[in-house]
Amino acid sequence: MKNSNFIKEVERLVNPIDVGTIHFIQYFNKFLPVSIQKKMVESSGLKTPYMGFVVEPYSYFLCYELNDFKKAKALLPKGFELIKTKIFEDDEPKYYGIFGCFNAHTSGFWGLRVECYIIAKNTNTGLMSWIIVDYDTNTITYDPKNGLSDPNANDAVFTTDYNGELHLDMVNKDGRRLIFTSDIKKGSMTPLDPRLWIEGNLSVAYGRHKSANDPGLFSLTFNPLEFKQGLRLPLDSLEIQQNNWFPGLFKDQPSEILTFPYAQHFLSDSPGHSSQLQSEEELVKTLNSIDFSQVKAFSTEGFKKSFLLGGILALFTNLTLTLLLLHKKRK
Repeated sequence: MKNSNFIKEVERLVNPIDVGTIHFIQYFNKFLPVSIQKKMVESSGLKTPYMGFVVEPYSYFLCYELNDFKKAKALLPKGFELIKTKIFEDDEPKYYGIFGCFNAHTSGFWGLRVECYIIAKNTNTGLMSWIIVDYDTNTITYDPKNGLSDPNANDAVFTTDYNGELHLDMVNKDGRRLIFTSDIKKGSMTPLDPRLWIEGNLSVAYGRHKSANDPGLFSLTFNPLEFKQGLRLPLDSLEIQQNNWFPGLFKDQPSEILTFPYAQHFLSDSPGHSSQLQSEEELVKTLNSIDFSQVKAFSTEGFKKSFLLGGILALFTNLTLTLLLLHKKRK
């Protein structure tokens, strides 16, 4: 498949009306138990196993060496262990925790995310893996433990300016914050380590605090050339105003920083579906065999049904409260 065809088809899977519908209905979804939410999302995933996932230009990665290995291990789900990795092809391997900052439009959400990863090895498959140990976002989200969730960071900005500077200002509702500026004019394109960036994105899972007993393992399908190189930035291009994530877990300053100055296009496994890709060869084979005429956009039917159920529950709750108040007044 030509790359131009792949990226266009991925973009077509992101329907703004469907995404808007999911965002609107989320208000009512939160009245449902997490178990029902999970069944609803996974049911949609069985019908539509892939989601279009477009990371917009200038996704940014702060790569810190781990400082507290005991704390890092406690954040991993069962079946994963710490492993050293390189960021760029010519690096020395280290134990890393990484912050990924990106705007994205997908089949399920549209907005900004800051994700904190620990790089680990899946002990069952041997694959290097990106473990999402926590995240902040200004849009709706889903994870195996909490189900569908509202944004936890309404005070959130991630953008570039005319002077070639990138600005992130992310503050969540509990006061956790990551705030920095970066001069991306100072960067140079540099070959990336393929094991981390290609193999690692075939094995993505959620950390212990976001997964309970289900790490939600999933794969991304993409053209490996997406991760051939990245814009490597010198440390003096970064000015961090605040970063109070996981105090003591990382060293004080990142070892490497980089950005991707172009959009990246993926098919992400939907919740409830796992492609279980095991190698770059399997990735390429899958990429070339996808028939987009058979790939449907992520279904919102389950969400529409939950909207009706959530509306009924909300109406019943309000009616019950009203009757109780009237009863108290009569007494």
